[in-house]
Amino acid sequence: MKYLSRKKVIFLSFITVLVLFFFFLSSIVKCYIERNSIELIGRKLEVADLHFNYAKVSARVNGFKLFEQNSKKEFLSFNELYVNISPWKLISGEYSISQIYLDGLNISIEQSSNGFNFDDLLGVKNNQTVDSTDLNKEEASLKFSIHDIKFKNGYIAYHDKLKSNNLELNKINLELPLIAWNNKKSEMGVNFSLGKKGSVSINANVNHTKQRYAVNLGIASVDISPFVAYLKDYMLVSEVQGRLNTQIKIEGSVHNFMDVFLKGNTELNDFVLKDIEGNKFLASQSVIVELDSIDLSSSHYEIGKVNLTKPEVYAALFKEASNFESIFAPILKTDSVNIETDTSMLANSELFYSIDSVIINKGFVEFSDYTLNRKFVYDINDVHLNIGQITDKANSIPLDYSINLNKGGHSKGKMVFSLQNAHNFKFNGKLLGLELMSFSPYTEFYIARPITQGELNYDCSIIMKPKQLVNTNKINISEFDFGDKTDDPNALKVPVRLALYLLKDKNDQINFDLPVSGNPKDPDFKLGKIIWKTVMNFLIKTAAKPFSILGSLAGTNPESIEKMTFKFSQTELNDKEIKTLKAIKDIVARKPELKFSFTQETDIEIEKDILVISECSKQYFNSNEQQKLGVFGADFVAWAEGNYDFKDFNKQNDFQIALPLKEKCYDVLGKLKLNTLLDSVLSERNKKVNIYLKDSLQVPIENYEIKIADLRNLSNQQKKPKYRVEVSLK
Repeated sequence: MKYLSRKKVIFLSFITVLVLFFFFLSSIVKCYIERNSIELIGRKLEVADLHFNYAKVSARVNGFKLFEQNSKKEFLSFNELYVNISPWKLISGEYSISQIYLDGLNISIEQSSNGFNFDDLLGVKNNQTVDSTDLNKEEASLKFSIHDIKFKNGYIAYHDKLKSNNLELNKINLELPLIAWNNKKSEMGVNFSLGKKGSVSINANVNHTKQRYAVNLGIASVDISPFVAYLKDYMLVSEVQGRLNTQIKIEGSVHNFMDVFLKGNTELNDFVLKDIEGNKFLASQSVIVELDSIDLSSSHYEIGKVNLTKPEVYAALFKEASNFESIFAPILKTDSVNIETDTSMLANSELFYSIDSVIINKGFVEFSDYTLNRKFVYDINDVHLNIGQITDKANSIPLDYSINLNKGGHSKGKMVFSLQNAHNFKFNGKLLGLELMSFSPYTEFYIARPITQGELNYDCSIIMKPKQLVNTNKINISEFDFGDKTDDPNALKVPVRLALYLLKDKNDQINFDLPVSGNPKDPDFKLGKIIWKTVMNFLIKTAAKPFSILGSLAGTNPESIEKMTFKFSQTELNDKEIKTLKAIKDIVARKPELKFSFTQETDIEIEKDILVISECSKQYFNSNEQQKLGVFGADFVAWAEGNYDFKDFNKQNDFQIALPLKEKCYDVLGKLKLNTLLDSVLSERNKKVNIYLKDSLQVPIENYEIKIADLRNLSNQQKKPKYRVEVSLK
């Protein structure tokens, strides 16, 4: 029997031990890692199976679990990891891996005020920064390549504790043929599910020679609702809904992050945005935006069609602010002074932007006004809008629109506007069949009466140039009427109701044309404000000076019915006053809702002068048995003071000869009796006017009133004997 030599025994023993060592190495490593994982990385780690293939220089790990720090909760796990290394390339100084396969990766990421739940694994401390100089040095000497990377069935859960928000990436599949540094080209393909129905695909390649990259990004039916937590930093909203679809190609430079070019399209479907109280604010069935060419490096932005289908806007006005102001409060409160803009990247670029067209189909706007005594809600339906090409230098942009108004009215028109000069503007539009009853909350608030019926037709034309505005407004209102007076406490005394009633013709139509002009260079120039102010001024002037319209109704001079003049001490109606009252009777017959007010005015001192002399003259006429003269007022005073027989008569009755005639009469008559006489004359005038209107002309008593002004406090220009005539609605 032949025995092995000692050297061979030792060699074979060494080989046997070495084989056994490598055979059991995976189990040794597995046990060592599991037992010492807390000391090594500060966390518990479990591995179901670990196997090294020395022939292929590969490793396979199954059932891997890494737990949270000081917790039994899993942080990272996977079903299988296979890594195949190419060690021979280390000779040339390159780290190379020929294959990586990962199946069932499951990661649970959490972010709190203290940072991420994996910061301890990276050795990152709060506020710790990384020295970019060291990174650059490492990059310069680093050379690696990773081939054939495949991730399958991955899952990543992200929980933001700061915002109480969860985000899940499901069914993550990644195929990456090559990642290399100091090589010619890298390619990558990633696809994963996002949410229940959404999916994301990314195909990218890097040309290391040209230092350029290209990325094809595809997003299909991704639910955007989880992103509401981050939207709340800029808007006060409670919920966002919608599904995002995107196909975008991105090209750019590896070194210059501003050198980016984008092209593609994006679509948002079933979009809904709700305010903080859960009320719908914005919505749209679909929003499609075509990105023709976006070049950040040259500030060149070309957008194709922007198409909105069934967009919805819910606008509300409150006493404090509108819902737009409330929702965008975080942005509006931002102090623009503190915002620094880095313009160095744009210093050598001139901004260019272009939008091929903006199209809105079947839009809807709901406007609610809570500032009145009762809520006003108004719908604008079937909004169709088409805006032509928009560019940064566009001087003539066309716009066509068509809308239906609250199920009662239609408007359509065309507009041409300029972005170079806002004062270059043309507009032609029509408003047909607008139901006015819907606006009753406003008329109740301002004039304490609801609109019971009425229809508005409006034809508007605007031509505006930098120094000239020409605007025509043709307005027709038919079958217009107000209801009974309400108890609204805030009603203003504006005469709009009277003006509209006066403008009605015999066919119950209101027609008027209002041309408007102005200078857009005026600092206070505001187009809408000027047009509205012109219309309101017209109505107020019509109501404030209604007699031009009333005069045409009665076929007489407007001034003849604005006042009824008479002489001092006159109590009988003459032909002139009778003619005026007859004209008013004709007006009431045509406009039965009108009410005329006759306010008597006079100079009470002159009235007293005439009355006192007139009373003295009665004794003269009675004693001489002469007929009373057919003169009165100032004519009678002139006669009395110039008649010697009358003066002699006064002397015989013991009047003080030294006093003038008027003063003698005052002494004889006395103040008390004179005031009684004055009241009698004033009342007699009112009585005669009332009797003639009621009995002779048969004017209904509710259509007029007769009163006496505050005669003691009249201004000098009012101290004339007359009736001031005013008109209002009953």
